[in-house]
Order: sequence, then C-alpha cells, then structure tokens
Amino acid sequence: RTYGFILTVKDLSPNIGVLWYFFAEVFDFFRSFFLIVFNMNIIFMVLPLAIRLKHRPCFLAFVYTAIVAMLKSYPSAGDSALYLGLLGLFANELAEMQFTFFLFFGYIGVSLLSPVMHNLWIWRVSLSLYLYLYLYLSLSLSTHTCCVLLLT
Repeated sequence: RTYGFILTVKDLSPNIGVLWYFFAEVFDFFRSFFLIVFNMNIIFMVLPLAIRLKHRPCFLAFVYTAIVAMLKSYPSAGDSALYLGLLGLFANELAEMQFTFFLFFGYIGVSLLSPVMHNLWIWRVSLSLYLYLYLYLSLSLSTHTCCVLLLT
C-alpha cells in the first residue's frame, strides 16, 4: 500500500520535488501515461550508468542516490542530505569540477530560501506558485548539474 501510494502520486500537495506541479497540471486522461513514463525514467538509467561506471561502484551508488532524490515523487530534505553527505567521498573529482562556486551557492540559496518560500506560499498565501516552483526547479537543476559535471 505504501509503495503504491508513492508510484501513483495521488497526493498533489506541494513538496520539494517538481512532479506534484506537473501532475496537478496534466489532464486526467494522460495521467496514467505520464506516471509510467516518470517511474520508468529512473529504471532506464540503471543499466547505462552501471555499464559506464562499472569500475567505480561507490560513485555509481552516489549517482543512483542523487538521481532518486531528484526524480522521486515525494522527496524530502533528507534525500538531498544523503547524497550531499556522500559528496565528500569524491574530493578528487570535486577539486577538478567546474562551476563549483555556482553550485555551492545554488545549494546554499535554495537551503535558505526554502523555508521562507514555503511559509509565504503555504501558510500566508502571499506568494505566487511559480516562485515556489522555480525554487525547487533550481534545486533539481543544481543536483542534475552536479551529477553531470562529476560524470564528465
């Protein structure tokens, strides 16, 4: 019952992820199609990443953790904290990575603005939905960029 709830995305209350907004806007006729597409997206990444990173299993586990945290239907701050905590294992790759300044301050900005935006939109109803959505889109973009830059 719990896993079915996560896979079917029935609760469309705002959260850190971006799927709630997408499924709030999609027509009911296409809902099951997009549920299959979004849930299969994670599965289709498993084999190519395993082939590409077969010589680095610890890094592969990190990439899987980051992808699941980014594409999960009901993510939490703990999901992001898990892969950000594992980021310290790859100090050599971080030293050679480009755009670390922008990524670091992107994460800091999202971390500082998340409680403020949540309070303004959910509790005080004085903020636009799109500002709240753009904040979490920037979190997803930072996560995706970090994974891509570490893979190259």
